Amino acid sequence: MFKKSFFIFGMLALSLFFSGCGTMMAEFKMRQESYEEAIPLYREYLAEHPDQFRVRSRLGFASLKTGRMDEAIVELEKALDQEPGDPFSVLYLGMAHLNKEEIGKAIQLWQGYRNRNQPRVEAEINRLLTILQVADSQRRAQESLSMEDQLMTVKPDANTLAVCYYDDLSPDKSLGAFQKGLAAMVITDISRIKSLKVVERIRMQALLEEMKLGQTGIVDERTAPRVGRLLGAESIIAGNLTVGSIQVTTTVTSSTRGSAKSVTVSVEKEKFYELSGRIALGVAKAMSIPLSPDEIAAIGVPQTTSYDAFIYYGQALDALDAGDWQKAKDLFEKAVEEDPQFGMARRGRDMCPDEIWLPNISDLGSMSGSDFSEKAEASLEEAGNEQQANDELIEPETGEGESPGESEGAPKIDFREPLKEVVDKPALESPDFPDPPKG
Repeated sequence: MFKKSFFIFGMLALSLFFSGCGTMMAEFKMRQESYEEAIPLYREYLAEHPDQFRVRSRLGFASLKTGRMDEAIVELEKALDQEPGDPFSVLYLGMAHLNKEEIGKAIQLWQGYRNRNQPRVEAEINRLLTILQVADSQRRAQESLSMEDQLMTVKPDANTLAVCYYDDLSPDKSLGAFQKGLAAMVITDISRIKSLKVVERIRMQALLEEMKLGQTGIVDERTAPRVGRLLGAESIIAGNLTVGSIQVTTTVTSSTRGSAKSVTVSVEKEKFYELSGRIALGVAKAMSIPLSPDEIAAIGVPQTTSYDAFIYYGQALDALDAGDWQKAKDLFEKAVEEDPQFGMARRGRDMCPDEIWLPNISDLGSMSGSDFSEKAEASLEEAGNEQQANDELIEPETGEGESPGESEGAPKIDFREPLKEVVDKPALESPDFPDPPKG
């Protein structure tokens, strides 16, 4: 990955600072993609220099490339113990878990990926996360339905709840865009209650699709207990919307007891942004959950006060669930344009995939982790090449050569900064390459 920059700066670091012949030869073998030959050279060096996390991370990479996933995971985890957050190690540890079909672990790792020197790669990771989360949710939904008989005998987590979409009861269905947008905001507000765990919306959507409820997404008091059992949630929140003033009736149903409690909230259209917070407070009261002053204050902060931004956001979620990535991205962008402070819309835009490798979003659940890994590495290489091309247009010292689209005064990415750190370390025993090798 990012072959050109690796070669230029890697060779310079090698010629100036490498003190270990074994690791120098290992890096040449890596460049030749002779990973089998590089592995024993790295191991020999690490036997004498166990604290060299960069060498260890390359051993993990070479192990991954030769199909030794367990060994790759061990070495990359050790590298992260020595250097928490190292982007190279986080990236390829996630790849190793993907190849072992451990998509959930890959998601958890990549959610913590940060790389200030490669922001475009970081952005691509965020987009890949959305695809992985959809795939993982589809798999989990399929597994839950296949094990439904067993799950019906398992007591759900008492502190876990799921928020379903609200049924639009208006005569002209004019509140359709409210359904998913309001559910997403209620999830966000209830997530601020520390004693509760809330099922992610993507996971809920995947289950509804598998249950053939994806078109309406409507869960009522009759179906709520089953949905709760399948999601491992004791409480299910569902409800309906009516017009006039916007009235929302929320029902909290127990998966195990079948009992239900209702909360009704009514606001004028221009105060729509009060709905999710008031619903969350009403749910807490119905469930007899005491709230701290900090929790109450956090729940009371609206996500947006722009009605148009909220409608665009709800429409974007609908497009996202249908796998229409470009439409979803455009709608998220419109929401941000209406309200630049709308954080949920910004995150939706930034995490919306640019394209998908399959013709149908429903096929994601059947895609293997190794296929994801291969596709992901290709898209990340492309992002890295774009980053490199952008960096080559930037002159950090003079400010000249600003790349198109960069705003005046925006922070410049000094691609050579990692190499400067090498120059400042006269006793370096291993190279500080800015990029991983191609592979």
